[in-house]
Amino acid sequence: MTGLFLVFLPGAVQGLTSVILGQPLDTAKTRMQTSGPQADCTMYKTMCSMVRHEGVCSLYRGTGPPLLMMVAKRSLQYAVWDLIRGNKDSAKLTTVDSAPMCRESFAPSLSSSALQIRCLLMRVGQWLRESPFLSGACAGASGTLIGCPLHVIKLRTQYSTREMTRNAWTCAVEIFRAEGVRGYFHGFRYHLMKDTSFAGCYLGLYDITRQYLQNSCASFTNTTQSATGVRGVLPGGWTFAAGCMASMVTWVLLYPLDTIKTVVQARRLDGRAVFALLQTKPLISMYSGLSASLLRAGPVSGISMVAYERVKGCVDGWHRGKAG
Repeated sequence: MTGLFLVFLPGAVQGLTSVILGQPLDTAKTRMQTSGPQADCTMYKTMCSMVRHEGVCSLYRGTGPPLLMMVAKRSLQYAVWDLIRGNKDSAKLTTVDSAPMCRESFAPSLSSSALQIRCLLMRVGQWLRESPFLSGACAGASGTLIGCPLHVIKLRTQYSTREMTRNAWTCAVEIFRAEGVRGYFHGFRYHLMKDTSFAGCYLGLYDITRQYLQNSCASFTNTTQSATGVRGVLPGGWTFAAGCMASMVTWVLLYPLDTIKTVVQARRLDGRAVFALLQTKPLISMYSGLSASLLRAGPVSGISMVAYERVKGCVDGWHRGKAG
């Protein structure tokens, strides 16, 4: 039971850290994207207007759902990512000649069709392990079922003022009364696209940047290990830089997709309304609130990845100690 808990712990810590640090900026971003109450042309003016008219607590409206969402969602996503990527080196050794292995090892017990399926799954697994972007996309998709309902609640709470809905919990009840369970999955396909593309891009860029910095550390010290003396571990500052850079690049590239998803879920739009929105709104308007996202995404992602790597290092050390 302890081992299962530790598998999900690094991702849970990453999600918890990102919510605590980034919630005020995320609330301002939502208001700007959806042209909600107190929304202004800049993040700073939006936050000031919200504090002036609704109080400081308005910046933390809807904190409950994202806290639950990020802890549950990130724990699952990072566990899946670690599972796919964790045995990359050993997978390369065991799958170099996977087709002959399939024929020799499983031929006595499997039929021809079952053997083909088994070999196909092995090749897909190898393909995912080879690309950090594909493994990141799979990890992102795995958390959508958890993330979508809580994200809908969070966005509608952030979009509204206290006079419209008291808090996230009353908002959840109102959604259920008005739309039923389906209301929590409004915009699911857009959410799935966003989660898959964002996680694929972010985790892929993070992994590549981290590997580059790790190799740089090794070249600086003329060893096969990192500057910390432990293989696979980077100094905190370099991990922060990798997480910060990957997150900011991802948001700049894919921000319009997040804007579409946010507007659909906050305003309860259907497919035709989304199409009309894309026709009437200029592309630049899809980047409304980008400054808030970058200010939040860069430092917050950097710090949260430092927390993730530190906790994961402790968990890996615990597993090695238990195995030894």
